[in-house]
Amino acid sequence: MARESMTRLLLIGAAGLDWPGVNARIEAGEAPNLAALRARGAAGWLRGWPPFEGPAPWTTLVTGRYPEAHGVWRTQEAWAAGARPVSRASWRAAPLWARLAEAGVSTGSVGWPAARPGAAWAGDHVDRDFAVATGRSHDDWALPLDCAPPDAREALRDLRVHPSEITGDMLAPLVPGLSQLDQSRDTALPHLAVAMAQAASIQAAAAWLLTERRPAAVFVHHEWLAVAAGAFERHTQGPFARVVDGAWRFFDGLVGRLAELAGPDALVVVASPGWRQNPGVAIAAGPGVAPDGFQGAEAVDLAPSLLAAFGLEDRTLPGQAIPALAPEGPRRPAPEVAIPPAPPADFDLLREAIAAGHPAPPPLTPDWWAGGFSELAFTTLQRDARTALAAADAALERKPDHAPALDAKAVAHVLLDEPDPLPDLAAALRKAAPQQGWGDLAEAAWLVMQERSTEAGPHIRAAERDRDPDFLARVAAVWFAAGQPAEAARVFQDLLALDAGSVTARVGLGAAAAARRDFRAAEQHLVAAVRLDPGRRPAWAQLADVYRKTGRVAEGDRAARLAESGPPPVPAR
Repeated sequence: MARESMTRLLLIGAAGLDWPGVNARIEAGEAPNLAALRARGAAGWLRGWPPFEGPAPWTTLVTGRYPEAHGVWRTQEAWAAGARPVSRASWRAAPLWARLAEAGVSTGSVGWPAARPGAAWAGDHVDRDFAVATGRSHDDWALPLDCAPPDAREALRDLRVHPSEITGDMLAPLVPGLSQLDQSRDTALPHLAVAMAQAASIQAAAAWLLTERRPAAVFVHHEWLAVAAGAFERHTQGPFARVVDGAWRFFDGLVGRLAELAGPDALVVVASPGWRQNPGVAIAAGPGVAPDGFQGAEAVDLAPSLLAAFGLEDRTLPGQAIPALAPEGPRRPAPEVAIPPAPPADFDLLREAIAAGHPAPPPLTPDWWAGGFSELAFTTLQRDARTALAAADAALERKPDHAPALDAKAVAHVLLDEPDPLPDLAAALRKAAPQQGWGDLAEAAWLVMQERSTEAGPHIRAAERDRDPDFLARVAAVWFAAGQPAEAARVFQDLLALDAGSVTARVGLGAAAAARRDFRAAEQHLVAAVRLDPGRRPAWAQLADVYRKTGRVAEGDRAARLAESGPPPVPAR
């Protein structure tokens, strides 16, 4: 039987939201609006690809394309006059709102990354520049050119919130000890006020869009949680110890209000591609959502799901529609939309602007180009090592000694089981980045691949001087490959001390414990890992092995099935 069709879509993209975090807050009763959406709809994890900062994952979410296909993976784009912030002209694939508009669906968005200028899109679109305050007060704050449709500028102008309008009473729920702070000296409070003002501005524009313009599909991006967590999560004591807790309550209130304004006939989706190293989340409620939920999906699956909600499909997309979100019934091809190139640079106007005191655009140096291709390489490494290798090579064509590109190239060759280039890469990395452990680890990986694991040990130990959490996970993996699970466990413990929520560390500690036949410890670590990341299939496979080796055949078979097909759906509550 076909499910009820929807009449409206509200997608809230939430930076800083992850699967273990949202579940913990819901279970603790700290996110009642998110809990209410989950209770009447579906919830599951979304698998994106680090890094989750920047515009790349959000462009993937609304195009259904990987970064190498949609073209937006960094914060700046090339321009004839130099580098400039990424914009609509950077996109090589059209977002959902452009494709829906071409299909006759009215659309709007607020604050979506890389979508500037808002006025250039068909529909009612307000870009992030709208919320970035300038001037000392609201009266001094000019509304940026083309940040919104021309006929909406006057209405939107007064909806913005300037940081100077954020009062102590507004901050007090986040900072209970506010009255004890010397506000003339503290720098954290202004940072918090700026973030809150931007969130309030985005929220006000979204509310106006939902109630005044009333487009059928609305896309809103909030980065409030990511900003609050990034700045204050390490404050475990003192006046800022509860900021993140307060930030969650504030965000939950933002979601609840927008869902209320969207109305009961709307499909409301709160989504994130991931945060730090944890999987993201999709919570959906409304007509067309199957009440039994879904187990999880890839980030590229969201766009075909939302196209399906409007009876559209694109079979060229790499993802698949999520059954819980995609109503049954016939679908017609989603229209293609070409993104026009940016207009050519007006060099006369640029010279006048520089003469008036405005900074010149940054030049497109070899470092700039190499940095961009290196970012693409690291974005694609775990998903497509061959594409990552090509991106790293493109970076090295621009700058042969670019250390991040050399590192990405080395990792890609390891993943592709191609040891021959590693010695030369190790030497180049030691010269280009002597303070990092990249060269030593490349040398160690080569020795291990040559079955000379004993010789690899000193190089792996030398690599441990680099305390970056992501790199430490690679170090531990090479210890494992060298047949030294105890050394791997030691490094995974270091990683866990740096990041208590690291699923990678839990999986590694579970594998190390199983290797020394401490199956109780292995089970504890692996169970903790799949609770944090239920889509981590290697963790389920290791857990299946632990169960079977301890005589629990039925539990082992169940874990093995989950390793093959993924975990069961999250029930509505």
